[in-house]
Amino acid sequence: MMNRGVLIGLVLLCVTVQGLLRHFGLPPWGIPQSVVVCVVFLAFYDRTGLGALTAFIAGLVLDLSSATLLGPWAGACVAAFAALAFLSQRLFIESTAVAMMVTAMTAVVVACVYILLALKYQAISGADITMLVGQAISSALIAPLLIGVMKRLNKRPAVVPLRRGSVTSTV
Repeated sequence: MMNRGVLIGLVLLCVTVQGLLRHFGLPPWGIPQSVVVCVVFLAFYDRTGLGALTAFIAGLVLDLSSATLLGPWAGACVAAFAALAFLSQRLFIESTAVAMMVTAMTAVVVACVYILLALKYQAISGADITMLVGQAISSALIAPLLIGVMKRLNKRPAVVPLRRGSVTSTV
């Protein structure tokens, strides 16, 4: 299991990079939802209650950075975590194509749940749909890189190699 503090630090870094990309003039539809990639990773590699809590904290960090209501991103991240944790035993996430497809679909689902929770009475326009699809595609494009980084940070203790001196001889 990954150190939760390291993952939250990575989420903070992702949110900071998203803000920098916005300030550098990248259009909103081209900014990837890298926190969603972190939630996808958690759902596939840490299907525990602490994983759900970490997904909630990741969404809460996104809520705090968005300066809107406190809770819609957190709720959307936990809902996506729960759905993916249920499906994670049936999907092969080691495939790059599957990871990208799951990330794209999760980005759309998380954004839709956020819109339902935060903007219940606001009409959705064509520009909003374009932004959702663009962010899903850009999130899918960075998913292999971020998942690879998180896998490296998620190193499990290696099996002790059996050498000649460590094996008891029965002869």
